[in-house]
Amino acid sequence: MKVKLSDIAQLQFGVYAKPKESGNAAYLQAKHFDDWGNQQQQIDTYLQIDQKNETHLLQEGDILLVGKGQRNFAWTYHKSFGPAIASSIFFVIKPDTSRLIPEFLTTIFNMPQTQAYFQVLGAGSSIPSIRISELEDFAVALPSLEVQKRTVEIKQLHYKDMELSQKILSEKQKVYQAAINKLIFNKHE
Repeated sequence: MKVKLSDIAQLQFGVYAKPKESGNAAYLQAKHFDDWGNQQQQIDTYLQIDQKNETHLLQEGDILLVGKGQRNFAWTYHKSFGPAIASSIFFVIKPDTSRLIPEFLTTIFNMPQTQAYFQVLGAGSSIPSIRISELEDFAVALPSLEVQKRTVEIKQLHYKDMELSQKILSEKQKVYQAAINKLIFNKHE
């Protein structure tokens, strides 16, 4: 069954603010993530929570989707991350968790075919941008919660596999360099 995103989630924009080097909430920007929505860079931008921005604190299961630029990755917020506020480059998507597992929607958003679709939506301007109305109309295949859960589990296993593969490649590179160094430097001593 396909449903419009607006039927299963509320959408809003992140906050435009001048970040600080310290504060009591992380101010999340696109630079903190890789193209698949994994946090990569140490958080270095913060906001001080006040009455004006308190309502923008992320809640468990909120999804951030980059709405501007060439990288339209998605990321799911969890409370264990700590207090955080999304910058204005993000859409903040608040899914109806009785019908949708947040990580499932993040997985859908990060799939190559969805990424290609988002790029087409933003085409034609110097800085590609997705309109909120276009995102609200995005058709989401909504399988059972059990299928969503299995999909998320497969994604998590895939990411672990990729991480281990990177570690193996790194170790192989070290072995190769050590062998070459031993041949070159031991031979000429």
